[in-house]
Amino acid sequence: MRNELLVIEDADVHLSILRKIATQAGFMTTGVSSVDAACAILQDRHFDCVTLDLSLGERSGTEVLDCLSKLKFRGPVLIISASEDDALDASVRIGNFLELHVYPPFSKPINLTLLRQTLKQIANGADSQRLVKATGW
Repeated sequence: MRNELLVIEDADVHLSILRKIATQAGFMTTGVSSVDAACAILQDRHFDCVTLDLSLGERSGTEVLDCLSKLKFRGPVLIISASEDDALDASVRIGNFLELHVYPPFSKPINLTLLRQTLKQIANGADSQRLVKATGW
């Protein structure tokens, strides 16, 4: 069974790269480019993990964090952004305050090797959790 990843990124080049890396790490990916699209699809579909750009056109990715919290999303959230370190740290604090499982942020340009390794670990963990649920352990 494949893991589902939602990639929230408004730059087409970055969206394409993130989706490719996620596929290599064992995820089926869906990409959206706006806060509204992200919140809409999160209401309708299950995702095991989310990657989130903080700058989504005129709006902030932190709005997506609020949406994830309201939906009681419990999967990992990976913030990937070109924002300043202070903004990245603040978004992680907001995510933690909202009781989300926010990983340390990835700054752009992204270390693709580290991102791939992180996503593989997440995918393997999600697979293990599914196996435990299926066997009733």
